[in-house]
Amino acid sequence: MLTVIRKNQQVLMLAIAILTIISFIWLYNRTNLTQVGSNDVATVYGRVIQQAEIDRLARGYQLSIALGLTDFVKNLGGLGADEEASLNNFIVNLLVMQHQSPLLGIRPPDEAVASVIRTLQPLQTDGVFDPAKYAQFLQEQLAPRGYTERQMEEIVRDSLKVAAIRRIVTSPVAVGENQIREAARIYQPVTGQILRFDREAFMKNSSASQDEIAAFYDKNKQGFQSQETRGISYVTFELPVAQQKLTGKDRTTALQKLADDAVTAGKTLREGIAKGLDFATAAGKAALHPKKSEAVERDGTRNSMDTGLPNAVVGAAFRLQKGGEVSDIIQDGNTFYIVSVDGISPVRQLELAEVTDRIATLIKAQKASKALAEAAAKSLDQIRAAMTAGKSFADAAKQAGIKTQPFTAVTPSDSKNTQEQQAFATSLLGINDGQLGPLQPAPWGAFAAYLEKRAPLTDAQWTEHKEALAKTLLTNEQDLLFSEWLNTAKGAAQIKRLNRRGGS
Repeated sequence: MLTVIRKNQQVLMLAIAILTIISFIWLYNRTNLTQVGSNDVATVYGRVIQQAEIDRLARGYQLSIALGLTDFVKNLGGLGADEEASLNNFIVNLLVMQHQSPLLGIRPPDEAVASVIRTLQPLQTDGVFDPAKYAQFLQEQLAPRGYTERQMEEIVRDSLKVAAIRRIVTSPVAVGENQIREAARIYQPVTGQILRFDREAFMKNSSASQDEIAAFYDKNKQGFQSQETRGISYVTFELPVAQQKLTGKDRTTALQKLADDAVTAGKTLREGIAKGLDFATAAGKAALHPKKSEAVERDGTRNSMDTGLPNAVVGAAFRLQKGGEVSDIIQDGNTFYIVSVDGISPVRQLELAEVTDRIATLIKAQKASKALAEAAAKSLDQIRAAMTAGKSFADAAKQAGIKTQPFTAVTPSDSKNTQEQQAFATSLLGINDGQLGPLQPAPWGAFAAYLEKRAPLTDAQWTEHKEALAKTLLTNEQDLLFSEWLNTAKGAAQIKRLNRRGGS
């Protein structure tokens, strides 16, 4: 199968860094599965799903990301901020899609699979399919992880199935000119007034008793836990500044040499650690200069202060499962890293005394927010009633005792807007001239915006932005419809996790 590609395979050595996301979730957590006491993990459409299949699907998730099949992963919910949830979504949704595709008569042929493989960026050189890179990818990325080219082909085939189902489901979606013109409001400058409600004024009158603090702690105890921290050591392989602007074949050659150096160093590191050396000593013997950072949290901070560690390094460290383990080669732009964990401080329950001040602040903020919302709602009702009775906005606001803050000709789409300007302008997108918008949250409390006027959309703006807006609106509506369809399909799948005795 796919002989067009296979007959061109060549064996070359190249270390291509890939993103490896190892997440442990209810459907893929080996610790949980030992509690089940069986290799049967779940049932989907009445079919028993075993651990081996979950392992295969999880490897497919990793492989999909490595191949650059981002639309495929995104359509299956695999590109969220939460890595565990993303992997879970991908596995469950892929099981659903694999069931649905034959029912819809979707069976992508080998020729279509081969055509997609030729277009995958990691397998190309200067935008053209490179059989040598294909062979390198198989040898350097698939084989060490127990993958085969057939698994890669099946992942690509699944991506074609998902794309086809999405086209079928979203085919009725269309957008009209009125929708596009409403969306085009982001290019129309707005002028108006802001009614500002500051939380600080209400915080001064808020308090938290010891009984309230203790009760809050008891009710929300599970939410007060320390963050897991890790000691992180790593070595860096960076493309020299003089080579960072290289393009095409020259850049590929430079990165290949750097990757080769990283592969050689990684082998020396692992050999040293296997002999009982720590990471720093092993790195020194490989003529490397390791860097180390203690007590790093998952977001790369220490005590709420940025450690300055590259995101790729922190992410790799938190994917490792135990202290002393060494990562695969991690690529981030022009740089490669090898990462190790020196030690892990696990999550622990925080005692009441450790969080008393935090809870007191939370309680006071809750009381202040409630008081602010009540006072703001009362003021807005009074202002709207006065405007309905014929008063101007300025007079109505003055009568309610609320000061206003003007803003002039702020364009919602302007990247130069401050965060506050952007919030004000965005809040007016859904209302018309002479209207007062709803109460909106703000970092300092809340506000409501009054729209005096919105500048008209020019013919030039309409011509420039119409097509892009239509495309964005169409994609958004397609995403929503596909998501709704997928949720319905998951409900019909009757997905159940199996318990200790293999029941549901």
